[in-house]
This record gives sequence, structure tokens and C-alpha cells, in this order.
Amino acid sequence: MAQSLANGLTVLRGLLAVPLLLALQGGWAWWAWWLLLVAATTDAVDGWLARRGGGGSVWGARLDPLCDKLLLLAPLLWLAGQGAGAVGNSVSPIPTPLWAIWLLLAREFLVTEWRSRHPHGAPAHWSGKLKTISQFLCFGFLLWPGAAQPLTAAVGGGLFWVALALAWLSGIHYVKSSLA
Repeated sequence: MAQSLANGLTVLRGLLAVPLLLALQGGWAWWAWWLLLVAATTDAVDGWLARRGGGGSVWGARLDPLCDKLLLLAPLLWLAGQGAGAVGNSVSPIPTPLWAIWLLLAREFLVTEWRSRHPHGAPAHWSGKLKTISQFLCFGFLLWPGAAQPLTAAVGGGLFWVALALAWLSGIHYVKSSLA
């Protein structure tokens, strides 16, 4: 039961990327921010439920990182496409060059391909989990539409670089573990 619920929350997280993008495009900044928060919560809860149910399923181990990527890359690509990034009535600068976004995308595709070669989906290492948390925090700050938005955008922009570094460190860990 717990595994089925965990898998359902994983699917929900992946599907939330669509309304998140629609909210961003429609200028509904608070909706976008809350959708991201709900999705981040499902990521934590589905892991807890899977562990409570005796461990995750192979299906969940394969789907969870894919849904994370769908959800987390959606606001990144939207913000990059906006340039200065109008979020609601505020301006949310994303001070990240396209090459940095490309590096993050490349890492995500490489790790996804690496995972596809493992019979059990290669569950996330703690470094990959830390990377995902840093990405959720980054976009939570970048998409914050409240009064402190210029400050939160600066924090989110800084967290992007932390997330990028953690992404590549965890990616290297995955590759090294397969060579050992």
C-alpha cells in the first residue's frame, strides 16, 4: 500500500510540471510557487512512504528521478527563456549564462542514461538527494513573488551555482561507483 501511494505521489510530481509552467506563463506567480512547494513536499513524502513500505520499487527508483527532472527543469528552462524573467508583476533576474544551464541539462541526461543501464534503476545516492534539495530551494527562491523578491532572486541565483556544483559532484559519484 505504502509503495503504491509513494509511486502515485511520484507520478503526481512529474505531472505538476505542466500546471507549474502554465502558471509561470500566465503570470500567476503565487500559484507557481505553491505548485513547486507541493511538488517538493511530494518528493519528501514519497521517499518516506517507500522506506516505510519496506523499500522503494524498481519502478519508483526509475521514475522518481525522471519526475524530479521534469519538474525541476521546467522552471529553469522557463526562467532562461524569459531572460530577465518577469514573474508576476516582479522581475526575477536569473543571472545564469546559457552554458551553465546547458551543463546542468547535460548532467541530468547523462545520469538518466547511466541509470537506465542498471537493473534496479540505481536509487539516488545522498549526493543526488542533496542536489535535488538544492534545486528545489534554488527555484523556491527564484520564483518567490513576495515583497522581498529582489533579495530572494539573488539568493536563488547563488543557489543555482551550488546546485550545479552538487549536480556534477553527484554525477561523478554515480559514474565512479559504476567503475568500482
